[in-house]
Amino acid sequence: MRLIVPAALILIAVAPPALPQPLPESQPTVKAKVEEVLLDLVVRDKKGKPITDLKPEEIAVTDNGVKQTILSFRLVRGAEAVTSTGASTPLDPLRQIRLVTLAFEPLAAPDQRRLARAAALDLVKGDQGVNVFYSVVVIDTKLMVLQHFTRDHAALTKAIERATEGIGAPRLASDSDAITADLRTLVNGLNVNGQLLKGLNSTGAVQNVNILGAAEQVADSGGNGVSPSIETLQAQVMLDMLRMGASVQSNGARLSLSALRALVDGLREMPGRKSIMYFSTGMYLGTELDTPFRNLVAAANRNNVTFYSVDVRGVMVSAQNTVAMTQLNGAVQASNDTTSSSNAAVANAAVTTSQVTAADTYEAAGRANVDLPIRDLAESTGGFLIGDSNDLRVPLRHVNEEISSYYEISYNPNIQNFDGSFRKLGVASSRKDLVIHARTGYFALPAAAVAAGLAPFELPLLKTISDGKLSDDVKYRAGAVMLQPKKGATSVAILLEVPLKELQTTATPTEMDIHCTLAALIKDSGGALVEKITSDRSLRVTAAQHDGGKLLDKTILNLAPGQYTLDSAVSDLASMKTGAQHAEFIVPAAGTGVAISPLIPVRWYTPEAKNLDPEDPFQVEDGSVTPTLDTAIKRVPDAPFRLFFTIYPDPSISAKPIVKVEVTKDGTTLETAPMELPAADARGRIPYLMTIPAAAIRAGSYEFRATVTQGSTSAAASATIRFDP
Repeated sequence: MRLIVPAALILIAVAPPALPQPLPESQPTVKAKVEEVLLDLVVRDKKGKPITDLKPEEIAVTDNGVKQTILSFRLVRGAEAVTSTGASTPLDPLRQIRLVTLAFEPLAAPDQRRLARAAALDLVKGDQGVNVFYSVVVIDTKLMVLQHFTRDHAALTKAIERATEGIGAPRLASDSDAITADLRTLVNGLNVNGQLLKGLNSTGAVQNVNILGAAEQVADSGGNGVSPSIETLQAQVMLDMLRMGASVQSNGARLSLSALRALVDGLREMPGRKSIMYFSTGMYLGTELDTPFRNLVAAANRNNVTFYSVDVRGVMVSAQNTVAMTQLNGAVQASNDTTSSSNAAVANAAVTTSQVTAADTYEAAGRANVDLPIRDLAESTGGFLIGDSNDLRVPLRHVNEEISSYYEISYNPNIQNFDGSFRKLGVASSRKDLVIHARTGYFALPAAAVAAGLAPFELPLLKTISDGKLSDDVKYRAGAVMLQPKKGATSVAILLEVPLKELQTTATPTEMDIHCTLAALIKDSGGALVEKITSDRSLRVTAAQHDGGKLLDKTILNLAPGQYTLDSAVSDLASMKTGAQHAEFIVPAAGTGVAISPLIPVRWYTPEAKNLDPEDPFQVEDGSVTPTLDTAIKRVPDAPFRLFFTIYPDPSISAKPIVKVEVTKDGTTLETAPMELPAADARGRIPYLMTIPAAAIRAGSYEFRATVTQGSTSAAASATIRFDP
């Protein structure tokens, strides 16, 4: 509900800061003596034929431009590894396994679905090694599994057809939930002929049984069937993928990047070569997604995951460039109109919208080819793009060859300081006319950080928090806002708000770039970690946005009653300055009767916002509310002041809740406005946006207090706001 309080009711006028609309949402040293890098290579001749007789002396590897000494070199093929002398040795059972995930985006056009279906079916029925396992997932409102890892061709065919039928997410979600439940049963205990197994028999030896049928057997070192321990590990990998993707609440390219990152992170614990076949119609990356995209590539390289991107639009060469050329030509014309006029009258004329946005148009034109990001994703991780064709059989045959056979090289880069920096890899051959696929680089992380799945940017932040030294080198606000009380827990919003003027910029001709990282650790009264929040944010802003804008990171948690600590850090990557804070907060036990959230100042309200997350508590009447932790407001003429709060009626009380808003200054009540509320929404809440016009406000501090009554129960919340001249 939105309430606009007329100036006649309030004897003061209130205004928010004069700020533009908010934007979307030091390195530690670790010593190590030996840290080998394992690098996979796929080598072909200029006709695309695999090269299987390469010698180590024909390969040169550079790490950050420094030539490396190769410590080991072998061809991994099927269940064995072949050395440069021709000697073959069996791989251990886990390293024999190749995991391939087929990830499908929603495909609207029937011809796109047919092409994707044909390509995926050709892949799984191709000439496979005995140890290649496939899974099928769909990215549509969230990450869903339609088939966990298997070699069963019939099961894979069914899942692929299901993924490419054009079925909506709600119907697929039920399939995914059922498979997830089966996976949990498999991990918790394997039921074979009525007997529940845990991976070991009564003597402690690995129990070699065929769990899912003859098609599932994997040759281990003894030539027997798959062991429950291996199959359990595969099931756990899939559960990890789904668990890491469960918190994805977004849409468009951001959803895709988050889901793909979940797949990569879920595969981390599995050794050997892992691949993701990404079926899509391309990806448009706005500037705000550049950093998540780079983090996805970095995670894939760190976890030895190769992407193969499949553009299912068929032959699209001219169409891909049409939009880009149209936008680019428009930007050129607008730029010429702005810079070439010598006539004074023209020069003094009003500037057109196209002239103002010429720089933005250049940026959009450069991003209009949606094939470029998925090509970059594939090539940066050692794979390649499959597309611009209606016949994908040849490139898919190459994928099968790369999955089954590749070179494995190791070397020691002699890194002295594991500072999380990116190290660029280069691979060349003295043999002519070879095409080498390999990852483009990796981040210098200690082994413990890699095992924990930490991103490079997290290390310095977590070290700052761990050191416990507070700093205001980067000034920001961090806080916990209590929201909806629930049975046994309360919904809490963790907010980190950074004024952009605190961050150093790198300038472009018309805009400025900002790059910062954030982290927060929430711990309970016993010191146990409840939640880790981290974010790597890269923004492009105007001078006005930098001067008055703020970056807000918002995370919604459900916390049990008790006392908590909130330790946070924000680092400015340009100035290498870091701020750190410590705070404590209490989550009260949920009572009975009506409840109310705190009164939260609103930085920006966007009516009729699109693609709202229904679970986001900061919205009202299809409008998006951007909260702020800043309670010092600068008076600005003709700008409204808004307070947001939510009322949670008790459904067991038949009476309707009524709220009374009171404004006081220096202990004197200036105005009281009681009013009746509408019914609660489907989630049992009544969001409330109070808007006060900026009429004749005087500087000073004012207390706003809202008291809600329902039947014989009541609750109140207040906020003190200071208005500066």
